[in-house]
Amino acid sequence: MNGVAEMRYGVFQVVMGVLVGIAGLGGAHASAPVEKLVCTQAPRSEWMPEAKIRQIFGDKDYQLAKFKVSSGNCYEFYAVHHDGSIVEAYYNPVSGEVMRYNRVTSAPAALGYESRGRAPATPAPAR
Repeated sequence: MNGVAEMRYGVFQVVMGVLVGIAGLGGAHASAPVEKLVCTQAPRSEWMPEAKIRQIFGDKDYQLAKFKVSSGNCYEFYAVHHDGSIVEAYYNPVSGEVMRYNRVTSAPAALGYESRGRAPATPAPAR
């Protein structure tokens, strides 16, 4: 490996380690715990295939770290964009609609955080 390739590989390993660590914490995610995201109650026979949702997500633009079905029946992605930003995204498996999207930009000149998603259909219970 040349110096640039070694540096990119090292950065990639660090970012992937952080993503896998966050994903491995179980219930830890970017959303408040009282905001459990439920995407659908439809039976899995009505869900779009994994290949289709990966295409909607734009997997060609990302290095996918983790793909899974969340406890709220969402297709859940953890990925690193080619520009180095880290993405956590939740999709409705029936419609393909983006339910929640969080992106952390790591470029020094453009350090930032983006979060978007649908408002919950029902408010969280008061404590």
